[in-house]
Amino acid sequence: MRRYVFVLVFMALLIGSLFRASADTGARIMNMFATIGIFLFGVVGTLALTRWQSNNGVKDVHAALKALEPEWVITDWAAQGGGKPDYLLVGPGGIVCVCVDETPQSTWATFARKRIARGRERVQAAERWVQGRLTESLPVSSVLLLTRRRAQEEYTADGVTVLNPPTLGELVAPMGAKLILDQRERFDLTRKLRSV
Repeated sequence: MRRYVFVLVFMALLIGSLFRASADTGARIMNMFATIGIFLFGVVGTLALTRWQSNNGVKDVHAALKALEPEWVITDWAAQGGGKPDYLLVGPGGIVCVCVDETPQSTWATFARKRIARGRERVQAAERWVQGRLTESLPVSSVLLLTRRRAQEEYTADGVTVLNPPTLGELVAPMGAKLILDQRERFDLTRKLRSV
């Protein structure tokens, strides 16, 4: 993030110098370069903001997951793909498949609904992947975490709960109260799913 700040400060100084040089020398071409610089400043600023929001979203997800330990055994598959959930949670009352969606708050509502619908499809596919590898019947839930957009009631559909990371603990708390899997069984099941 610091890198972006340095680039933005340098660009601002350069743009200001170009406008000043244009005013002092009367060379209008400097105005053109300064205007191009303003456009590039906007592009770099947007990239910096997106990166900052993404990093904060990842931190929020990790904080929400960390709060579930030690009752829940957590597997991080966020970088793997292949039909697996981004995070697999195995708890006392069952399994939760979690996928993360980074749809920004600034996205138009129609496009946001479509992107979130694709996210729900992805987490449903991940749930099917998990259920296909289970030998016993266990409750499996699906959650889509929105890291850059406020979750709304209308986003939850098709058996997939859509929420923001800080509310994940509230959702899984009832599952943590049931005891279907003891700690050894949770570790064994997690090992089995990780080895597939």
